[in-house]
Amino acid sequence: MIFRSLAVGVLVLGLFFAAINPACFGSLVQEPAAAESVGASNLAISDGETKISLTPAELERRDRVARCLGIYHTKKVDADKLRPWSIMHGLIAYGDKTLIVVQGQPVDAIQYLCSNGIGNGMRLMYLDKGNLATRQGQGVQGHEGQLLAMLAQSRVPASYPIFVEGKKFTVADLIEYEKRGCHSHTELTFKLISLAYYLEPDAVWTNDQGETWTMARLITEEMQQPVNSGACGGTHRLTSLCYAVEQRLQRGQPLDGPWLKAAQAVDGYVELTWTLQNPDGSFSTNWFKGPGAEADIVRRLYTTGHILEWLALALPAERMSDPRVTASVDYLLGLMLSAPGYELDVGPRGHALHALAMYEKKAFGAASDYSDLVMTEAELAVASAKVKTQSGSQFAEEPGTGFSGRRTQSQGVFRRR
Repeated sequence: MIFRSLAVGVLVLGLFFAAINPACFGSLVQEPAAAESVGASNLAISDGETKISLTPAELERRDRVARCLGIYHTKKVDADKLRPWSIMHGLIAYGDKTLIVVQGQPVDAIQYLCSNGIGNGMRLMYLDKGNLATRQGQGVQGHEGQLLAMLAQSRVPASYPIFVEGKKFTVADLIEYEKRGCHSHTELTFKLISLAYYLEPDAVWTNDQGETWTMARLITEEMQQPVNSGACGGTHRLTSLCYAVEQRLQRGQPLDGPWLKAAQAVDGYVELTWTLQNPDGSFSTNWFKGPGAEADIVRRLYTTGHILEWLALALPAERMSDPRVTASVDYLLGLMLSAPGYELDVGPRGHALHALAMYEKKAFGAASDYSDLVMTEAELAVASAKVKTQSGSQFAEEPGTGFSGRRTQSQGVFRRR
C-alpha cells in the first residue's frame, strides 16, 4: 500500500516523513522486500548532503539515464517548424535548462514561451479586453491550464515575467486567469497540477461565474471524473492528485477529506499498475483498462513513458530500486537509446524523458550534468536504421483526445505539431 487507509496512521507518518523529505509524499509506502544486492560498489554519488552507494548494475543504469538525457537534450525543438504545444513538451524534461531553436539560434525555452514567442506561426497567449488569456486547440494548449502546468512542473516562480502584445504580466496573472476558469464538470487536471504547486492548500477564490472554489473542491471535482477518461490514459489525472497530496504534506497538514481520498486513489492505481506490467518491463499499452502488449514500439514508448512519469512522482526515493521500477526504466532506456536518430514526436518523447529525469533525481540523489554527452553521426545512423526497421508508425498526443496511435496516408510518418 502506498497510502495507508487509516487517517491517524496517515497523519502521523505523513508529518514524520514530510519533515525528513517534504518533496516526497510517497514516503507513506510499505516497501516491498528489498532485492538482494550483489557486488555492492564502494562508489557513491552525492548531492552535497546525502551520499548514495550504488551497485554495479545501478551505476550502469545511472550512466545510461544520463547518456539518454544528454542525447535528447541536443535535439532541440525548432520554433520555426513546430508549434507552441511542442515547445511546451520540450520543456518538461529539462526545465530551466531547456533550449529551443529560433531562426537557427539557441533560445531559453521558458523565456520564449513567456514572451509569447511564435511557434510555426502560432502564439499561446493573447489579450482579452486588456487581460491575459490563453488559446486552446491544435498546436497550442491541448487542455485548459496546460501552459501553467508546464511552468509549475518546471518550477517557474509566480513572479516570472510574461509579455503579451507589449503588455507586461507575471506568472501570477496566469494563475489568476486559471483560477477564474475553474468550472464544474470540466477537465480540471492541468489546473490542479499547477494550482496545487502555486497555491496554499487552504486557498479560496472566486471563478468568473461568482462561484467559490477551494483546493478541496478542485480535488473533489477532478476525482468525480473517471481516471480512464483522463488525458493520456488517466496518467495526468493521477499526476494532478499526486501534486495535491504532495502540497498538503509539504505544509505539514493532515491527509484528510479529499486529500486522503486522493492518496487512496493513487495507492490503488499503483497496485493496479503492477498487475498490468508486461514481463519485459513495459507497462500496459491499454493503460489502466487491462493488460496490453501491442507490438508497436511507439505505442509502448507512449504508454510506458507516461506511466513511469507518474510513478516516479508518486513513489518515494527508496522505491526507485524496486525491481518493477528498474525494469520499466531499463525498458524505456532501451527504446530511447535505440531511437535518437528517429524523429519521435515531441510530446511522448518529452514525457518519457521527464520520467527518466525524475527517476534519476530520486534514485541517485541529483540530476547529472549531461550537457557534453552527444552521439556520433555513425551511432545516429545505426540507431535510426534499427528503429525504422522495427516500426513505421507515428505517435502524437492529440489535444483533447489523447493518443492518435495510427499513421494516415495524408500525414506521413511524423505529425507536425
